[in-house]
Amino acid sequence: MSLTLPFRLLSSRKAQLIFIAVVLMATAAAIANSHRKPRPWQIHEVPITFWAWRSQAPSQKDVRAALETSHARALFLRAGQIDYQDKKLRRIRAVKGSLPTGIDLHLVYNGTRSLLSQLEAVGAEELAVTIAEAFREDISRADHEHASVIGLQIDIDVPTRLLSRYEKTLKALRGQLKPGTQLSITGLPTWMQSSELPSTVAQVDFWVPQFYGAEIPERVDQIIPISSPQYLDRFVDSARALHKPFYAGLAAYSWVLLYNSSGSLITLRGDMDPATLATDPNLELTDQRPFAKSARSGSEWRFLYRVRADGVVDGLVVHAGDLLVVDVPNPESLRASARIVRELAGDRLLGICVFRLPAADDPSTLNAEQVATALSDRDSTANIQARFKPGKAAQTWLLEIENIGTASAVGGVRIDVDVNAGTIESISAEHGASPETICHLQRSDDTVAAMPCSPRRADIIRINAASLHPGQILRTTVVFTTKPPPILSVSVATETDVADGVIN
Repeated sequence: MSLTLPFRLLSSRKAQLIFIAVVLMATAAAIANSHRKPRPWQIHEVPITFWAWRSQAPSQKDVRAALETSHARALFLRAGQIDYQDKKLRRIRAVKGSLPTGIDLHLVYNGTRSLLSQLEAVGAEELAVTIAEAFREDISRADHEHASVIGLQIDIDVPTRLLSRYEKTLKALRGQLKPGTQLSITGLPTWMQSSELPSTVAQVDFWVPQFYGAEIPERVDQIIPISSPQYLDRFVDSARALHKPFYAGLAAYSWVLLYNSSGSLITLRGDMDPATLATDPNLELTDQRPFAKSARSGSEWRFLYRVRADGVVDGLVVHAGDLLVVDVPNPESLRASARIVRELAGDRLLGICVFRLPAADDPSTLNAEQVATALSDRDSTANIQARFKPGKAAQTWLLEIENIGTASAVGGVRIDVDVNAGTIESISAEHGASPETICHLQRSDDTVAAMPCSPRRADIIRINAASLHPGQILRTTVVFTTKPPPILSVSVATETDVADGVIN
């Protein structure tokens, strides 16, 4: 025994040391892996999807544009809301119109304010049953309309403290769906640090964290954009760390915030046209700037207006002295966000989901070409065109200045259109365009200067505007003494709202 005991003690100590070394090495490897950046995705590798979030189903034309420009793979279609009144649950506001075809659909159900305010009083099983019944009704409708529905998504902004309750609803809902139905949820940025998030997302096939709208500025002096690359890094890292398949939800929409004269928030709208606001005579533009120090960082733009008098602006009741903040995205802000996702999301990324689907009649959202430009990591341009169209009266012509590009002209726009001297009778413009007539005058030192002059002597029509957004048209009526020139010479002086934006 005197010979074997020391040998056994030595072996035991050696084994302990080896075990500790292995544990330390494994821990170091795990830490290294958690901090190692994932393999970046190539642009063409990332599938693109959209949320369609209006009361009317999107037109086939708008869906086709998304398919053609961004190669969209699927559509998350808002199919209705779950409401809670008189202690009863019901689905309301079912989407109107025919469901789009030719693309895979996930039907999305969100909660009304009434439901969210009383969520703790609603049984998890009861909520699951109500959602499942609405989904079955819509599946029957989709079959009749030959639409392809492959999944159900729940978009309920559950308070972080109630995630465990949400988990029970999802578990109950899963049991009521047919095998093969994809179940997903949207996610709030505020959920990211919750210890209950992993078990919640474990109940679904995938989730779509919304990497935007984390905080609404309650006061006018709070400079908070819809989406910020500064916070997006952290959100994407958190989503990747869950090891759960996800689509990255990115913003491509504007919102308008109305504040009273004291600077307190009154209401928020996400369906107003920034171009219409820019030309409203009751709104005085007092400030415009990118949220970041430079638009080169991929920043949204912030426009601040002061209301001149009581009235109605695009259906919004306003009072003199109220303040209107318009947060406008651009292709560069979406481009920067998409780049961060491709670099940091890792191998559980299913794709990018853009809010909202571009629509021809929805000027509050980036258009299809702007979205495609951003997601393909291409530079944007402000392509400004001028054209004369014959008016109803003799010798009357309509001068239209249109931005058909993907970048906005901001910070003041000046467009000069050459005409033949002595051919202008009179000139007038719609609101949003401020016209001048300019003459080229030769100075005593033989230099030529462009100076304001009367219409009868002018050889330049100058249009000034605060901004010119993609799709926006500035209209000026010109009465000529003769027919205008068939080919126009146009010069533009402005800056764009994107990094290194080009003006054509």
